[in-house]
Amino acid sequence: MRGIASRLGVSATALYQHFESKASILREIRIYGAELLAHEVTEPCAGVENPCERIKRMGELYINFARARPWLYTVMMQSEQLDWSTMNDDEIERTLRPLTTLRAWIREGSEKGCWRPGIDPEVASFRLWAAFHGICSMLISGRIDEEHPAFPVASQAEFVKSFVDGVIDGLTCAPPA
Repeated sequence: MRGIASRLGVSATALYQHFESKASILREIRIYGAELLAHEVTEPCAGVENPCERIKRMGELYINFARARPWLYTVMMQSEQLDWSTMNDDEIERTLRPLTTLRAWIREGSEKGCWRPGIDPEVASFRLWAAFHGICSMLISGRIDEEHPAFPVASQAEFVKSFVDGVIDGLTCAPPA
């Protein structure tokens, strides 16, 4: 709580004048972060007609969001789990908006025949989210870095682009036999 208060320029005690608990503070930060993430990854992608290219762009923007805001991303995705039972329907919808948008775009791609047969938009959206989260966590922690002795490419940007392309291409290609 001291870290949060410090980032806001107030005392930890002052936080509790506005929030009933640490959990309620974290919930608000996460909802704010999810809304900011949704804004930054969906609006620039909404005009991209090709669902495959739209989702690739969304993936790149998602990763850029985490890299630009490592503290917020860590609070959103790597702190203790949200207690969904304490959230109202609006809070849940706002928190899940990035995932539900991704799911809708995968569903649209299915309807347009962009993906290989058998792609379940519900499962595929969680798989993509898990993949994007994984690379974000590794980038934030410094485990994917040009300074790593086994780093396979010239730059993080090149690695991120090829990673996103590969993950999305997995929806379009037949699985290995």
